[in-house]
Amino acid sequence: MRGHDREILVVCTGNICRSPVAAGLLNHRLREKGFSVTSAGTHAVTGSPPAPEAISFARDLDGIDLPWSAVQLTKHAAESADLILTMTLAHRSHVIQLSPRSVRRAYTMIEFARITTLLEAGRTFETLADFAEACAPLRRRAHTQIPNTEIPDLYGGPPEGYTESFTTVARAAEEAAAALSRSIGAVDP
Repeated sequence: MRGHDREILVVCTGNICRSPVAAGLLNHRLREKGFSVTSAGTHAVTGSPPAPEAISFARDLDGIDLPWSAVQLTKHAAESADLILTMTLAHRSHVIQLSPRSVRRAYTMIEFARITTLLEAGRTFETLADFAEACAPLRRRAHTQIPNTEIPDLYGGPPEGYTESFTTVARAAEEAAAALSRSIGAVDP
């Protein structure tokens, strides 16, 4: 059973770097529009705080605090989400193995951001689930235009690796948030 029709789940490996940053940025941009954004990891050490680099990036970029602690991805979380954004194709595959019914709602962040630009201009949707499913047929076309749809995990690497990865996350989150804001109907009061 799925949620209230505006639930986004962001997935990475440990749920301490990329997915908390992405969830924080999306939540910051979409919260007032009635979206709920959470994150989880395919191999999370439950309760671990976000990496210091993730906290600094989010705070420096938008003044966002990352109050999350790492959460393990569950079948229930995948099935409750109306849209699932992953960092890599391996994460997407993990989500789909856990919840085969999520196949038309799970995308890498870069893939989803690119697909949203391929949708017919001005097209709107009643629910996030409808929007996510309308994107599914455009997946192949998006892959021919952007062969790399993954955001690498640079945990433990040099500082410039974090900056590059988080900047890619921020760009994809901005594009996704803009598309969602203009394409999903207003929240009822």
